Amino acid sequence: MMTKVMGDKAPMAKLAMELFQQYGGLPGILQTLKNGGLTEQVDSWVGTGANLNVSAQQIGTALGDSVLTGIATKLDISKEELAAKIAEYIPDVVNQVTPNGVVENNPALIMSRLMGMLKQK
Repeated sequence: MMTKVMGDKAPMAKLAMELFQQYGGLPGILQTLKNGGLTEQVDSWVGTGANLNVSAQQIGTALGDSVLTGIATKLDISKEELAAKIAEYIPDVVNQVTPNGVVENNPALIMSRLMGMLKQK
């Protein structure tokens, strides 16, 4: 059980994997966020420029309650805390798994980049 979600990148990579599973990979989650009104932010994370911030409320609106509740239950944290963590970490996670400024539809490559993040302390 993950009770502490502070400092360490491993829980964030685990959270990213949960999101990817829910949405069929990185392209799916990014499209869902874009559909939720976050196109400008998503484009900034994928692109090579500065990452725009996103709020927990924007994440909650874009992803929807049922998905957040399901993942929060799995990770043993509140839905609000989950949305805040996603908002805090997703710009960096997306930035790191799209180093060339493009979303590659290559789950194995993206997973290996996530695994690389898991190993970082």
